[in-house]
Amino acid sequence: MKKNISSALLIGLICSLSVFSSSLFASKVDSPATSQSKTSLASTQIVGGQEAQANDWPWMTAFVFTFEDFTTSLRVDNQSYPSGYFSEGSAGNASGPLISCGLGDTTCVNADAKVCLIERGNINFSEKALNCEAGGGVAVIIYNNEVGEISGTLGADFSGTIPVVSVTRSDGLLLLEMEGKLAEVSVSASSEIQQDASCGASFLGDKWVLTAAHCVDSASASLFKMNVGEYDLSDGAANATAIKNIYIHPQYDADAIDYDIALVELVSSVDSPAIKLASKNTTDLYAIENSPALVAGWGGRVGYAPGEGPTSDFPDILHEVDLNLATNDECRAILAQSLDTTVQNTGITDRMICATQSSFGKGSCQGDSGGPLVVQTGTGPEQVGIVSWGIGCAEAGYPGVFTRVAEFSEWLNTLQTGIAITQIEDFGVSPLGVTQESTLQLVNNSTFVVDLSFTISGSSAFSLGSNTCNNVAAGGGCELKVNLNPTQAGEQNASVTIITNNPAVPASSALLSTQSINTAAALSGVAGSTNSSVTWYSGGNRPWLANNTGSGVQSGIIGNDQQSILSAYVVGKGSFSFQWSVSSEENVDDPTDPYDALYLYVNNELQTFISGEVAFESYPTITLEDDSSIITWVYRKDPATIAGDDKAYVRNVVFTPTQVTPIPTTPLTPSTGGGGGTASWLSILCLIGFWGITRRKIS
Repeated sequence: MKKNISSALLIGLICSLSVFSSSLFASKVDSPATSQSKTSLASTQIVGGQEAQANDWPWMTAFVFTFEDFTTSLRVDNQSYPSGYFSEGSAGNASGPLISCGLGDTTCVNADAKVCLIERGNINFSEKALNCEAGGGVAVIIYNNEVGEISGTLGADFSGTIPVVSVTRSDGLLLLEMEGKLAEVSVSASSEIQQDASCGASFLGDKWVLTAAHCVDSASASLFKMNVGEYDLSDGAANATAIKNIYIHPQYDADAIDYDIALVELVSSVDSPAIKLASKNTTDLYAIENSPALVAGWGGRVGYAPGEGPTSDFPDILHEVDLNLATNDECRAILAQSLDTTVQNTGITDRMICATQSSFGKGSCQGDSGGPLVVQTGTGPEQVGIVSWGIGCAEAGYPGVFTRVAEFSEWLNTLQTGIAITQIEDFGVSPLGVTQESTLQLVNNSTFVVDLSFTISGSSAFSLGSNTCNNVAAGGGCELKVNLNPTQAGEQNASVTIITNNPAVPASSALLSTQSINTAAALSGVAGSTNSSVTWYSGGNRPWLANNTGSGVQSGIIGNDQQSILSAYVVGKGSFSFQWSVSSEENVDDPTDPYDALYLYVNNELQTFISGEVAFESYPTITLEDDSSIITWVYRKDPATIAGDDKAYVRNVVFTPTQVTPIPTTPLTPSTGGGGGTASWLSILCLIGFWGITRRKIS
């Protein structure tokens, strides 16, 4: 993600979890930019630090995804390197001198009893491995030909017998300089539970974990786990605990990277030491004194200047680095000078705290987001910040920026000891006149039975529905229904306030939001489908319009940080197909994190996007199984740069309703003979029963 500092300066968010939010209006995730028009913010990682001592960080928590996979290990010249596994590969252990085999497209000569180092290229991984083995090689290391890790297979028919592992491009280039050194390769024979960490976090005790909002602001966040007390990511994956609830601060602003805090509730309590959160007075005092502070994480260890990057060299072992706190005025002054802007345009708010380098080349970077910034007080360590964002990695003149946890003590206490409710409910796109319903989960974390009542303030588009939350036992929960029926276009916001009958029980509130759009009947035949089951809507900063160069429709003319929205409201079940195209600015360095792009949502859940120069192509047919569905296309622009036509296109939209087989009719004529009448009626009843089972319900 990028952060606006001024109209001339763009900064990307330090965000290690590149996942899309299910909400249509969550901020996009942008990778560190490399063009001159973009100055990148890196996700925080430890640069210039050292391995931490496990006993010093018992509250340290890793936000991980666990999976069953085969373990690998790689050591060259007694130095360990992160490595990956190719599915359908062979298990085994091997060692020998390292030899470079180029692209591995021919038999590797002079490889007898050696470990082949091969660059990823245009031929299959399996062929590379077989060419190494044909030359007498005992193991294969394949390094990437682009930034990032390799994930692939050797194929079900792979006939090789030697272990094969993968490494990143940066590590592969390092190994090229070590030809002749002893390499040791190992691939396990059976799968084990493993984990990948995307962010850090800190354990607050019982079932509560503290992290950055941008780490968990995604539809898939609840599929991850929290591994409390983690130190070495290469083991201990089985100790990770599942997530029950995620509470993102309702004022979280992904563009400004403000209110970047989230409280995570685990499914069960964890028996582990907890970190103490610093008070406002302690935080202010230590900042004024520029006190030493420590930050820890599993992020990349390679620093880079603003506009460069990305980082690399992610360790399994927890690393820490020493910094110095700064006051916000000092931080603004340093950034203003480095960015050649005013202190007002540095983006530092009262919800943030900064830390400067104690020496050049030290700091946090991608992968450390969400982790704790701690100070050593007279009564022990206390957490003053959460890793949030920064400009470059460990670059002089660019302090790291952290969420100031003392500003959120009341919010955290309410969620942990009072009435907690879903903090943000974004209905996404809402066509005018279309009613939607959502459910807010409520939990009573107090020790009292409470009677509750609710009010909604703000937009009249929202109203309370049925609920089971009038009386909630201690530790109990309930569901609160909220309805949406917009009557005017534009952004709509409201808040749900909870009133308790016990003043000793605090209650949180929920933020409701949506983007309502008008009907666009003129687009019906132009967009493709004239089916009466499909109603067209459009809006955002500019509505879509008929394509002036051919069939279909195109996005409206929008500026930076704007969006043009097209929606098809479909009544009934069936299949939905279309073609789409885009001509936009593309992030060629990391296509997974687009700059300008056309996004597709089904019922406000992101499906995918296209970016760059993409000619018209058919999207796979979507099966609609609900009684009504909303298909939405959004052309969204980042804060800078125009490329191509700067437009998105959709055409040949077709909705085919599910065919319903009618119930056959049979004349019910009385029988005239013996028991035949009974048999006839039984036959009819069986026939009706059969069709009753197989007939689709029409609504």
